[in-house]
Amino acid sequence: MRIVSLILLIIAILFKFGIVHLSFINDAQMRFIFLFAIGLFVYAFVKPHIDIIFSNKKKVSSEFIQRTVPELKGEEIDILSADVPYKANLFALKRRRSSIIIDNRILDQLSDEELRFFIMHEYSHIRDNDPLKMQLASLSAIALVPFIVSILLDIFSLPNNAIAITAVFVLFVIIYLSGLAGSFKYKRHIELKCDTYGAKYVDKEDIENAFHQLVKLGPINNKKRGALSSHPSVNERLKNLGIAIEDEGKN
Repeated sequence: MRIVSLILLIIAILFKFGIVHLSFINDAQMRFIFLFAIGLFVYAFVKPHIDIIFSNKKKVSSEFIQRTVPELKGEEIDILSADVPYKANLFALKRRRSSIIIDNRILDQLSDEELRFFIMHEYSHIRDNDPLKMQLASLSAIALVPFIVSILLDIFSLPNNAIAITAVFVLFVIIYLSGLAGSFKYKRHIELKCDTYGAKYVDKEDIENAFHQLVKLGPINNKKRGALSSHPSVNERLKNLGIAIEDEGKN
């Protein structure tokens, strides 16, 4: 992916600054291509190393792995503890040797079984290459959808009256927002998939407790999620796992 993203960015730069010309691509379309290339480059070269800014970063002990996630013993994955800025969080970084980063506050607060659920959730992201899928979903919504619409507008001439132009503009906004909503819906689907994977290794009671602990710590909240949320609500996640919710008002 690094090589692909670098080649795409070089090509986009050549087109963007007029070193290479393509008569059938206009300036607006080139901006969308350049935006897509930049986003893919950031994913491939910058995002995998975001943990460089974290303090107190270190590998967890082999004893911790054996006790909490013995299934990952021997896998080409590092589990790291760190002080994550702002909110306590845990997440996966996909790279040559992938990592699962866990904030120290989460390590201190959650039990082994509760940690086990979330670590296996993150492992599912790595196993299925979800970070790339989610990045492509975002870039497609942000850059490819308007790029395609721009091509269609070149093929089909714009109307010459104000009402029709307004209708075309409204249609473009609807298509663009639908693309964004679709990308976030896809991300929520991936999160539910990873929850299902993690639930194979942990009892439902521990899973419910794990979510409640994370709500207290802040990385997830119990508010109703919106259409442009990358994660399902806590209720959605619990229901997806067949866990009965005692009080709907809590989550």
